[in-house]
Amino acid sequence: MRKNISKILLGLTAMMGVACGDAQATQGSLDDELIRRVVRAHSPEIEACYATALTRDAEANGVVLVTFTIGTTGEVTAAKVGSSDIGDETLHGCMREAVQGWLFPRPEGGSVEVDYPFVLVPQILK
Repeated sequence: MRKNISKILLGLTAMMGVACGDAQATQGSLDDELIRRVVRAHSPEIEACYATALTRDAEANGVVLVTFTIGTTGEVTAAKVGSSDIGDETLHGCMREAVQGWLFPRPEGGSVEVDYPFVLVPQILK
């Protein structure tokens, strides 16, 4: 089964915006709102990865698609960057490492594979 999770704004810091959307889930079942809640709760980790990337390239922006598997216990058992508009391997590694530490509710019927696009955009201070 595939799920679409509508685009939502994760949260903004003074330096950047991080948005995500259109997550795809297969195999087991986990409510898309539960997936969004966990991602939102951990958005500061992704924002920290991006803030560090902005110190290397102040104009870095784009979509980073992170593919991860939520195991039967709710732990992330695998994570990888499926595609990215930002050619920063350090950013990709930071995001993979962050996602691998997340804990989701237990899915029903087996593991769940999720494709989660993060939209990374620098914000202007006003």
